[in-house]
Amino acid sequence: MRVIHLPAIGRTVTLSAYLRAVRMAKANPAATFKTGLTSWWPTTGAEIMAQFREGMHDRINQGVSYSRRGLP
Repeated sequence: MRVIHLPAIGRTVTLSAYLRAVRMAKANPAATFKTGLTSWWPTTGAEIMAQFREGMHDRINQGVSYSRRGLP
């Protein structure tokens, strides 16, 4: 099972739960959620999508090869 650690809220969530939350934020950009992906304070869906894109670009620019990601 793939998991993602969210250090801002000190939790580890499954990849499916993470993607479900991102999709919910994308569908509701004006809604306020309890926390963001990188913030512990209330965050709008639009801000969560901005955090998601920032994290995606960061992972791309790190250039970690597929064989070194620790995937089973």
